[in-house]
Amino acid sequence: MKKQKTKDTRIKYTVHACVTDAIGQSCKLVNLSKDLSYSTQPVTNTCEETNGLKGSITSIDMILPAGKVIYVKVKTTVPGQHSKRGFFVRPTHLTRAWGKATVTKTSASFYIADTGQFSVEFSSSSTWRVFRKIKNFHGLMLFVNPPLTLPSSLIPIAPATATSNNKNYQVFNLGPNKEYLFVAGIKYDWNKDTVFKVHDNTSIYFEHGAYVRGRIVQTEKKVKNIKIQGYGTLDVHYKLEDDELGISDDATRQNIGIFGKNIQIKGVTLINSLNRCGHFGYCLNINANWSPLGLNANDPFDAWELQLKDPPYKFRQAHCQEKNMDDSPNTDFTNCPTSHSNGQSVSYVKCMTWQLGQDGLNAGKWGTISKSFVRTIDDAIKPWDSHGIYKDITIWQLTLGWPINLGWWNWNQPDIDTLVDGIYVIHNHNWHTSPTWPETKSGQCIVGGIYGSGAVKKGYTIRNIYVETAASCAVGLQISNQAYSRHLTPQGCVGSILNTNIEGIYFDESWYQTGGYDNYLSGEVNPKNGCTGDLSGEIKNISISGRVGGKAISRSDFVIPQSNTVLNLSFNSAPSDPYANSRPYTKYTNKNTWSGMGSIDIDVGGVKVYSTNLCLDRCQADW
Repeated sequence: MKKQKTKDTRIKYTVHACVTDAIGQSCKLVNLSKDLSYSTQPVTNTCEETNGLKGSITSIDMILPAGKVIYVKVKTTVPGQHSKRGFFVRPTHLTRAWGKATVTKTSASFYIADTGQFSVEFSSSSTWRVFRKIKNFHGLMLFVNPPLTLPSSLIPIAPATATSNNKNYQVFNLGPNKEYLFVAGIKYDWNKDTVFKVHDNTSIYFEHGAYVRGRIVQTEKKVKNIKIQGYGTLDVHYKLEDDELGISDDATRQNIGIFGKNIQIKGVTLINSLNRCGHFGYCLNINANWSPLGLNANDPFDAWELQLKDPPYKFRQAHCQEKNMDDSPNTDFTNCPTSHSNGQSVSYVKCMTWQLGQDGLNAGKWGTISKSFVRTIDDAIKPWDSHGIYKDITIWQLTLGWPINLGWWNWNQPDIDTLVDGIYVIHNHNWHTSPTWPETKSGQCIVGGIYGSGAVKKGYTIRNIYVETAASCAVGLQISNQAYSRHLTPQGCVGSILNTNIEGIYFDESWYQTGGYDNYLSGEVNPKNGCTGDLSGEIKNISISGRVGGKAISRSDFVIPQSNTVLNLSFNSAPSDPYANSRPYTKYTNKNTWSGMGSIDIDVGGVKVYSTNLCLDRCQADW
């Protein structure tokens, strides 16, 4: 039986909205507040994995038909939130072009003219340089999606009932050749970890607002033609049993974790509300290049096999990797993608987690992730495989990890020609944790990682990256055969990173650093005997262009401890921020203003600016 949804009493926002034909046109607002969802830090005790993060995220899935715009009115009752020092709908690089908001002290109305994910903030830009404030911040996210029509004649998944087994998990097999529906308003909670194993030609749809405590996985075989679609929520809520093959072994601890081809995922919100510390798992991991097929229930894969370990590695059967874990050749590529036409497609997915080890999104070789949102205490997106596309993604990076992580422990195979394009980092709290990790002078920058793989990474393009608030640095990349997580060649070599272009990384503010770190580039400083050429661990033929607060990024911004490991590095002239001309400000000649006469203080904690546009942005609220 369906349960009528009521507004969660913890929610401190109200949202009204309506669809109209154009910006500036009116429409009759509808109260959507009962459709708001609430997520907060589930862990109540103190532990390293949460890094002190509290606060909450209120969110809602909204529908925007093609060619239309949404008119939104929001009110906040969060204590201390008001517009006296600023109001923003982020990414402002997108929303600024849709006109100014109409703002009162605790409410605002504005237009949204495209799909995407938008953070509504009654707060100044200086908030994001004060950890006490950001760790307790109560945010509002508007997830604006295209219409999605569900097929008829779907098989409704039955509501949860008490189970007779005495295990700490429940398993349901879905398919093959079937289409299922999670129904909104039905309780999908079995009071234990619940796993839905998918088989060939299976589709799973979420009715708008459906909420499921469970995971969708298949790591014991490779499957084909999987669809997971709809504007509902999949929540990892219960403790996972240790090392159950295909259920909770280290290859399978994801909200969605599948091996195979032609896997399409659209619209789902992925959260982790487990109230215990120390339980890792991605939101989404398709064809993970560091984990094997699950074949032996008596010997499940443990990630510790690739942490602080040198070769030889034991035999583990690859799924779609070119080599097995011990570097013997893989000969079975059944149900493996061979192009974007049968690769993975992930769009309008929202990932929100609350502790270290709960990473974001990885689409695998030939995978595409677009129009999605990540908010994690750990790496946000993982471009670790050949021919990937990561495009039009909004990131709210919490502490620890990299927004764009370039790899750890990939198994050895070519890693080429991946594109990362159009990334909007609305917040990045890593300035707080960079002093303690990594151990070198490298910070947890926007792009980077500690690369410990024997796979040669080549031909990556990373472009059009926009960072709106306080961030520690642009690029922090280290290649090391001593990386904590690593998979070296049989000779102990680490692969080089070659022919990489980072084109146009724009910071609205100067870097905000708290000491002990900086932009950083270092190849392998002590390669083992015989590790030469592309296996010498060099960073070679890398070009970087960008601006920080309007000032061009240059060689002087970087720490490069051993220049002989970083070859043919170039810094190109970056064009001005392409969104600079979208600022719809009006200049009033021979006019002045002050508090009480047409202006307010929007940012008490000022910063040094390097350009007129940055000054305009900080001296005029978006409204």
